[in-house]
Order: sequence, then C-alpha cells, then structure tokens
Amino acid sequence: MKSPTLARSLVIASIFASLLAASVAPSAIVSAQSGRQPPQKKVEKKTDEQKKNGQPTKPEQQDPQEPLPPMPRNQKDEPPLKLSTQVVNIDVTVKEKKTGRLIQNLTKKNFTVYEDGVKQEVTNCSSGEGPMTVVLLLENNFRNRMYTNYYDPTFAQEVFQSAAVFVQGFVKPKDFVAVVTFSMKPKVIQDFTGDGHLLSSAIMSAYRDTLNFSESNIYDALSFALLGGKAIQLYEEGAGASEYTGLQEIEGHTAVLLISVGIDTFSRITYDKALKIASGAGVPIFTVGVGNLFFKKYEQRLPPESRLTFLQAANSLKSFAERTGGAYYEMTFEGEIPNIMRNIELLLRNQYSVGYVPSNTRREGKDRKIKVEVDVDGDGVPDTKQLELSYRQRYVEPGEPVKK
Repeated sequence: MKSPTLARSLVIASIFASLLAASVAPSAIVSAQSGRQPPQKKVEKKTDEQKKNGQPTKPEQQDPQEPLPPMPRNQKDEPPLKLSTQVVNIDVTVKEKKTGRLIQNLTKKNFTVYEDGVKQEVTNCSSGEGPMTVVLLLENNFRNRMYTNYYDPTFAQEVFQSAAVFVQGFVKPKDFVAVVTFSMKPKVIQDFTGDGHLLSSAIMSAYRDTLNFSESNIYDALSFALLGGKAIQLYEEGAGASEYTGLQEIEGHTAVLLISVGIDTFSRITYDKALKIASGAGVPIFTVGVGNLFFKKYEQRLPPESRLTFLQAANSLKSFAERTGGAYYEMTFEGEIPNIMRNIELLLRNQYSVGYVPSNTRREGKDRKIKVEVDVDGDGVPDTKQLELSYRQRYVEPGEPVKK
C-alpha cells in the first residue's frame, strides 16, 4: 500500500505532467510582450498626392483572429471626465447568507449606495457576465522550496497546483489572464492571454524558475499589479526591466488572484501603504493562503514569534480581500483547490458593476467610506440582513495621487 506522502507526490507529479502535455509552446521560454500597455499603432505616411487632395490614410487593419487586449480606461473613445463628474464604480457580489446562492438579474433599482453616510444616485449598473481580466500573482521565492525533504507538499507546490487548476479548469478563450511571480521583484511570466496552452506553459516555466531570492515582497508585488511599474521577464533579466500598466487603468471586470503564504519580508512600501493602494484602485483582490497544513502540523513546535507571523500573514490576506471586495480562502489540503477556484470564478463572473457620481466635490485625497444596500424583491426595504455582500468599502478621493 502506498504511503500518504508517496500518494501526494504522485498527484503532484501528475498535475505538472498534464501541464507539460497540454502546452504546445516551448516551456523553457515564455515571452511577455507588455500587453498591459496600450497597443502601439503604426502611422502610415501620406503620399504627396494624398496630401494635395486631402485624402486620409488607410488605417491598419486588425487581424480578426487575434483577440483584442484589455483596453486601458484612458484609451476609450469618449471625452475625458470633468472633475465634477468623477464616476465611482463598485464591483458588488450578492449572495444569500443561508444557501450561498448568487443573486442574479438585479438592476440599478435594487441598489442603494451611501458615501460617508450620504445617499448617492446610482447612475449605472451592469452584470459581470462576459470575459474576465485577471492577474495571477504567485509567490515564488527560494524559501518556499526549502522543505522538500521535511514537508510534503512544499509551499511552492501548493501555490502552483492552485494556479494550474485555475488555468486548466476555469479560464475561457475570451478571458485575459496574466501570470506574474514575485520574490524580491515581480517577474512577468506570461502577459494577458486567453490561450490555455500558453498559460499552462507559463505556470510550468514559473515552477521550474528557481533563480529567485528568499524574500517575499507581497506589498510591492500588489502595487505593481494595481498601479503598474517595472518588472523583469522570465529568462530575460539581462535585457533590463520593462514598463507595465496597472490593472486600475484597464477597463472591464478586473481582479487580482494572489496565491501566497502571506508573509511579507522586505517590501519597500509598508502594509498600510499597500492597503491604501489596494483600497483606492477599485480592483477586487482574491487571496488564497497556502501553508496552512504546515502550520497546523507544526504549530506547537514553532517559536511564539513564528506562530504570530503566520497569524498576521493570514490577517493581511483577509484584509486585502475584504477592503477591495474580493474574498479570502484558506487552503489546507490539495483536495480543496478545485472548489476554491470554482468559487472564485463564479464570483468573478457574477459581479455587478455599480456606478455613481459623488455628491461631495471635495478633492483633498481623503478616504471616503462606501456602504451598499440591496433590495432584492423591490418592496422598498433593504434585504441586506439576509444577504452577504462583497464590495470595496472605501476609496481615496482625487487630489492626492497614490504614489508607487
């Protein structure tokens, strides 16, 4: 009879073997083409005859087979918003408390929004049906591989198994998913794509990538995913860092899926700063905490400061999820991974985007609190007590830009 450790090892090996078999791209090198930046358009010069007759140049045609990249919010074909008409958008998930059933087919008449206790007029409401744009943010530091002969599975195996299940089971061709790992600095493994083969190959390449530091700079990585910045690319560190646009500039239903132990070691920004950035970005963060099996098995052997570190890590992951309207999941056993990823996908595809124009025109960079109530049956009485609502509970008003 096989031992539990051997059985787990065979399961892990089979998952990564299926990843390798599913990949049609070379797994050794997965390039990232800065897809979070607006696509560069080629300008065709006019001929002398065209200039004389005032004829316009023929625009370059888009390949109909090539999926369009997610559009930055500042690139939409619409006039810029005036300062007095700054729209605040909130992604809201509505579930029944008792059954956990997602409530669908709601309209803006079902939602009431308060800002700092003052009722606001809801201007728009749309369902979350359609493609999702997700940054898969994976912790990949040297420490996560140190327990190969001491603890099975390792933290790294838990992280990449979770990512593999999400990519293989729940990503659709019209989705946009990017794979980013981090230790000391963020590393772009695969830019936005809905190609499951490319994503599977990226995860395999990331799992094989052991040229990382022992640090786990979670706060810096979250700032990169939300605000953008410079990042290195897998196997191309010598080429220098590339500049990327953050998710807060991308139009549509966006989210960060952070899979990590949750212990930050050496970030340049503080936890409070990272939480402020996350709260103001308007992007829900879904967090999956790994390493819980290790903590439960060896908690009594750990020194008090190590136990406290694990508890603080879990609390940080919860806070990022709650403050942004995402969700936190504590993963203990590999068998929980498919259900966790299914729940995340359902939440992502069933969010309501609710917008309003703040009645308060103050622009001093201060925090504003948001409260959402939902009247499901339309009788004029909120049903919030019977519901479980997930949404970002505050944002930072304009006037004091959040620095990276």
